[in-house]
Order: sequence, then structure tokens, then C-alpha cells
Amino acid sequence: MLFLTKNSIIQKNEAVLLDKKAIEINNIPPLLLMEEAAGKIVTQLKNDFVALKDEKIAIISGWGNNGGDALSVARKLFFEGITTDIYIFSDKNGSELFETQKNILLSLSINLLDVKNLENNINNYTLIIDGIFGIGYSYREDKKLEDLFLLINESKSNIISIDVPSGLNNELHPSIIAAYTYSIGFLKEYFLNINTRKCLGIIRDLKISFDLNNIKLAKNILYYNSIIPIKKNKNNFVHKYSRGGCISIGGQKGKLGSILFTAESALRIGCGITLIITEETNIIPINTMSKNVIVDNFENYELYIDKYNAIIIGPGLNYSIEKNKEITKTIIKKDKQFILDASFFTLFDKNILKLFKTPPLLTPHTQEFKYFFTEESAGLNNNSIKTVSDIAQKYNAFILLKDSFLIFALPNGETIVYDNPMRILAQAGSGDMLTGIIGGIVSQGYSLKESVLEGIRVFYNIAEKLNSMNYVSYSPDMFIDMIGNE
Repeated sequence: MLFLTKNSIIQKNEAVLLDKKAIEINNIPPLLLMEEAAGKIVTQLKNDFVALKDEKIAIISGWGNNGGDALSVARKLFFEGITTDIYIFSDKNGSELFETQKNILLSLSINLLDVKNLENNINNYTLIIDGIFGIGYSYREDKKLEDLFLLINESKSNIISIDVPSGLNNELHPSIIAAYTYSIGFLKEYFLNINTRKCLGIIRDLKISFDLNNIKLAKNILYYNSIIPIKKNKNNFVHKYSRGGCISIGGQKGKLGSILFTAESALRIGCGITLIITEETNIIPINTMSKNVIVDNFENYELYIDKYNAIIIGPGLNYSIEKNKEITKTIIKKDKQFILDASFFTLFDKNILKLFKTPPLLTPHTQEFKYFFTEESAGLNNNSIKTVSDIAQKYNAFILLKDSFLIFALPNGETIVYDNPMRILAQAGSGDMLTGIIGGIVSQGYSLKESVLEGIRVFYNIAEKLNSMNYVSYSPDMFIDMIGNE
């Protein structure tokens, strides 16, 4: 069984319902929820900033309940001996909870500054807590607000946003760009689309007394920030084919690295044998470059196809003759587990998915996804999770969308988000190695879901090690050498 660290992701309309149910069904007063949230925020601040008392802290409070959270945080820090400057919008009438929190601070003789003074003081702070707007924010064209967001973003401070970065609801408009987002109670679906993710920094999921059983979630969406290894089979009484074989189909003149990275990654992760099927003219160069893989041309595919468990199609793929494309169409009708990548999405169109007997795994990056699913991908920028999930169900396919974070959608409607953005992975060859790792695991008899999640775990563990050694970049050979030893 595969065990994972996971959390549900909630849509905006579900968030409103969940808040209501917490009050109506569980009899939890809103002020108590606010106090609980503020306590969790203070605890997380002390975890993320060990020398919190040494930070120069500004708390910027809006006039709604998110601002109330911020003022409650300010009070709790005050009683821990941590000094903060608190900025409010003095000309705004606040929500009932905001006014309650403000009056408590005033009764303690805690000074509240007008946000208009922030510009003169912005360079004094090392830490800014953004409590301006929460999930209920709707974009309003306001030059003063936009200038405030810009002022905060251009500061040299670490920015911590409470619940959501202020202004985030519409990614086409200005918002706070946080170093940390302390999400309260649950994660929000619009956190994880291609445009908005870059504004959230490191996401902390702070649980409070919400009961997800109180509502029926619209989608089965799970958020993972760590993955526990699968229990691997280590039977000593095997031979190279029973241990698993993986075929990689691809390669073209001048672009043979992709197919080699894929095939060698599959071998390193533990499959017994790897084969590259490619154009005849690529065979000698590949043999020269690698002694680890078998290589043959398209016309000889029948010599191998029944012995191999997993087939990857796409890395560096090109066809010098049309016949080889037709052979590929014949191969995909076999009852095998196929993994489609890279050039597959430009050489074929989505209608080819009808030919597969077993639902294939598609591993495109964002632009390949948009190219392959031109009409259906229109909503990708606004709601990546829903778009990928809907397409996976429509075409009876598994889809692993590779972006700064990963979306893994299953044909049954389950959707998994793995969120661990890492700059070092934005490099040519990374995707080929992830695909090869997954193919190598599939070939050893694990389910496709197990293989994808274990492949992601291995891939990111290696990237973490490279980061910890302060590598700005790496060679694919370095990465491949670490597979199997991660």
C-alpha cells in the first residue's frame, strides 16, 4: 500500500459553505475560529523564523475578517514580547470581527498606524505580514491598492500572507507576491494554477476546527507535499526480463540525448533491461554514446515487444520515413502500459488516444499539453486542476502535467497535486529523466499510480540533494548517477 502526506483542496464556493457549517453544525463561534487561526499562525512564524524576536515586523491589516486575523496575530505576538508595527486603513469601516480585534488592541494601548505611513517606513522591516484581503476579495480597480501591493512586493522584506496573498483571486491583476502563504483551514483550488502559483511562495497548510465531512467536495483533489516510498519487491530469483523491461521509442539526429536520458534513467531505477527503438541512422551514434542500452530500428520491433512491460514513446522522436510512424501506430495497439512524452504530442493528435487498449500515461509540459489538447486546454491558465482532470476523464487517460508543480489526473476523476517548485529542475533533460524513472518502475510490475508517485518522490529527492550541494545547475549524467542511490 502507498502511504502519502496529503490534504484536500477546496473550491471557493465550498470554502464559504465550510465556514458556515463550522458555525451552524459544530457550534464554533467565528471569534473562536479566528483566535485558533491566529494561534496557528504565530506557532508557524516561530517555526519558520527561529529568531522571530530579532525581526523588524510590520503587520498590514485590511478591514475584513482577514484583517481581524492579522490583528489577533499582532496581539498574540505582543503578549510573547515580540514588537510589531500595525498598519490599518483608518478611513474604512471594518467587519464586526475586525472591529472587535481592533478594540482589544486599543484597550491594551497598542498603537495603530495608518497604512498611508507605510511608504516612509517600508525599508525598516525584515518581515511583513500581509492581512489585507482574504478569500472573499473580488478585484476592484483601485490605483492606491495596486500601488500598495507594488510597494510591499518591492520591499526587501520576507512577506507572509495570511490565508491568501492579497489580491490573488484574479491572476490577471496585481497581487501580493508572498514568500510564505499561511493557508487557514484548507488549501484553495486557485492556489494551484499555472499563473497564480508563483505568488504564493512556500505554502503552509494550517489546520483549524473545520470538518471536511460536513460538505461534499465537488472533486476528489488531493495535495501532496511529501510522498512515502512504496515497499519495493526484492525477489532474488529473477532474470532480466522478469525483473522488468522498458522500451523507449524516439531519438533523432542531433537530439539523441533525450532518448538516452530516458532509457538510462529507466535502467538505473531498477528495471532489468532497456531497449531504444529508433531510426536506423541513429543506431551507431547511440551505441557509441552508451554501452548500457540495447538499440534497434523500427522494423525489428516484433523481436522485442512481447518481452517488455512498459513502452515510452516520444523523447526526441522524429520520423525520416512515414513507414516508421505507421509502425508506431501498430505498436500502440499492443496491450502494454504506454507512457507518452515530448515529441509524441506534436507528431500525433489527440484522436490517437482511441487506439490504446490500456489507458496510457501522458507526461506533457504545459505547452505540449496546450498543443495536443488545443480546444479543451482553454481553461488551463485559470483552473489547471479542473482542466487536466476533465481531459483525463474524457480521454480515459492518466495525465501528469509537468510545470512548476505537478498535476496528476487519473481517468476515474481523482486528481493529485504535488507541490514542490524547484528552480534547478527547470533544465533541459529533467522531464526525460522523470519519464524514464516512471517507465522503469512501471516495468517492474507496480501499478501506474504507484509508479508515478514513486517516480516523483525519487526525482524530487535527487533535486533536493543537488540543491543542498548548492548546485545552480547540473549535468543529466550527474542526475542519472544518483538514481537508485537517492
